[in-house]
Amino acid sequence: MKLWFTGITITGLLCNQLHANETVIPMCYQPLTPPVVLGSLNPDDNTVRISSDDADLSGNQTALFNGNVQIIHRDTLLTAPAARFSRSEQQIFAEGGIEYFDSSLKVSASSFRANTAENSALIANANYQFLAQAGRGYAQSLQASPAQIRLDQALFTTCPTDDNSWALHASDIKINEGEGWGAASNAVFKIKDIPVFYLPYMTFPVNEQRKTGLLLPKISSSQLLGLDVELPYYVNLAENYDLTLTPRYMSKRGTQLKSEFRYLTADHHGIMQLEYLGTDNEKPDNFGSRYLSHLNHRSDFTDNWRGYIDFTDVSDDAYITELGSDYVNQSDTQLYREATLAHYGENINSLLRLQGFEILGNFADAYKMLPELQLSSARPLQLFKPLQLVWQASYAHFENDNALINAANRLHVEPKLRLPFVTPALEFTAEASMLYTYYQQESDSADIDTSVQRALPKIRLYSRLNMEREYDWFGEPALQTFEPQIQYLYIPYRQQNNIGLYDTTRLQDDYHGLFRENRFSGIDRINEANQLTVGWTTRFYDNIDNELFRFSLGQIFFLEDPVEAADNLNENQTATDSVLAAEMIWHWYRKWYFSAATQYDIDGERIIKSNASLDYRGSENTLLQLNHRYTRAVSGLEIQQVGVLGTVPLAKDWQLIASYYRDVTNHRMIDANFGVQYESCCWAVRLVARRHIVANLDTSIDNALQFGELDSGLSLQFVLKGFGDKAGFGVSDMLSNGIFGYRRPYLLTN
Repeated sequence: MKLWFTGITITGLLCNQLHANETVIPMCYQPLTPPVVLGSLNPDDNTVRISSDDADLSGNQTALFNGNVQIIHRDTLLTAPAARFSRSEQQIFAEGGIEYFDSSLKVSASSFRANTAENSALIANANYQFLAQAGRGYAQSLQASPAQIRLDQALFTTCPTDDNSWALHASDIKINEGEGWGAASNAVFKIKDIPVFYLPYMTFPVNEQRKTGLLLPKISSSQLLGLDVELPYYVNLAENYDLTLTPRYMSKRGTQLKSEFRYLTADHHGIMQLEYLGTDNEKPDNFGSRYLSHLNHRSDFTDNWRGYIDFTDVSDDAYITELGSDYVNQSDTQLYREATLAHYGENINSLLRLQGFEILGNFADAYKMLPELQLSSARPLQLFKPLQLVWQASYAHFENDNALINAANRLHVEPKLRLPFVTPALEFTAEASMLYTYYQQESDSADIDTSVQRALPKIRLYSRLNMEREYDWFGEPALQTFEPQIQYLYIPYRQQNNIGLYDTTRLQDDYHGLFRENRFSGIDRINEANQLTVGWTTRFYDNIDNELFRFSLGQIFFLEDPVEAADNLNENQTATDSVLAAEMIWHWYRKWYFSAATQYDIDGERIIKSNASLDYRGSENTLLQLNHRYTRAVSGLEIQQVGVLGTVPLAKDWQLIASYYRDVTNHRMIDANFGVQYESCCWAVRLVARRHIVANLDTSIDNALQFGELDSGLSLQFVLKGFGDKAGFGVSDMLSNGIFGYRRPYLLTN
């Protein structure tokens, strides 16, 4: 039977597929799926459609419905055992086990009243659940309209169903769903039904949109700072920029104010940060205020023009080691400063840069580069096929008032002829270059040459072969590659000890470094070379192209002994050692990985540097790492360290992470961390204890490792998920943010 009212369609047949009975997955929140019928409805259609087992019509004004009632109006659906519709009042009434859906909300309640003209509803004894975002609760009455949801005597939480780990109880809650935030009056925040604090009025986010307000505090303690409490206040200034102000109380030091300003436009983005401590209680009265300022900015003016600024400044050298910061590491001994403007043209690339370093502690100052101009060919110039011409040129002005040479100008030009031949199996490149560098140097010493010219030809021949074969990998089909490579390099000897070291230092040689054209980071020193570098790499892949094993071995052979000339300005800046370098990465059994690398001085018959690591990665939350590293090239010191790091789940939602690093040479602990955290779907807490050597920048590295003081600390973090920022919880965050210093040592191309 089908009957018609004006604006109403009534059918006597129930379509069972319209009835939705959704449940929340009792793990982490997932968006609910609304009934399929809602997706096809027109929110502007004012027709009311009602279906039921039985219908009783009265005078074309009132209708009574019984048995599996479904009412559809605009983008809402109501199911109930019985309902009444009044045409004159434009209202729908339903009682007894009703369920209500709209585009954003599901409600189970005892009674329902809706005004179809105003598109509003009043629901009693409502258990509600948001569909597209985390959030559920209970209210004695719920008033829903397109603009707002209002709850009286209500409970709100983002925890899954049947989990009331935390909840907000309030006499009145208003949720502006379109704006993504809610407001509560006479609110009591409870954890496990235990009242924690009372607020007469508060606002809170209910989705990912940003809103001004307090963030959760951070609490820690240490011997250096005492009790350390941070209370961030977030200010949502506009859609594309915001500000976070963080008062920080340190019981031993005083009260500090931290600020962070972020901005983002179509062409520019960056962050500005300032930390200020007016008086440090641990310092003398005349010490003055302490501060840290930081700016990181990037501009993409056009497709060809880019700008970049990175600047950090501190009030004193000990600021970072004593107070810490979110933008630098406590072990940093210098602050990098750079401003760059770059243009990428069709034929020429250019870069203008200002660069400097603020050296922290009792170390020699570095040169500032004010400015540097670099020009280079954007693409090879084809002289005649296949001969190519590429070139680069640069000008730099250096200043350092505390150095023997307090200022210098450097002009460098380097044209290069290249003859490449590249196929999938074979690569061969022949290059011939001329390196011309001119210096003007200013010094109070008469022993320094004010003008220096250096011209060096360079010849490089490089070849690489790629071979592969099918192979049996422990009974499984596999693919093995063999990639030998050889390089001949010739650079004649030139006396260079009359040139200052402005941006140049000796590079350490790993396997790939053996094939560098220069064993220095800059051009103030160019090593003599009449040498042959030979190396090879072999890899094994399984039948689905996962890389299982990689081994590389290479060595430099001198065809003519290099001149071991004394360097008047830096006696350590020589490159006359013949290095044997090897690297290995092995996915040797299921979830086990082993990696190792070493550099060996053939002439000196000694290891220069080595490292090894054994990793077990059971899952994201289960791993173990044993590592060892050795070097004799850190400020002239021999350093040998071992470490162990592990993380295991203790129980459901509980995680344990610990790390320990020891200085083998000086027989003492360097750093130890122990952390435990609980993370459920709606809240998390983390407790981390740490003991580590405090860097003293006024002493040498050797004394710091042997006699450096140890600092012990304890930190606590707490977060309510869906009620604020997730705060970087998770095992991967603990491992990557520097708390435990985990580094994945293998780079297999899986």
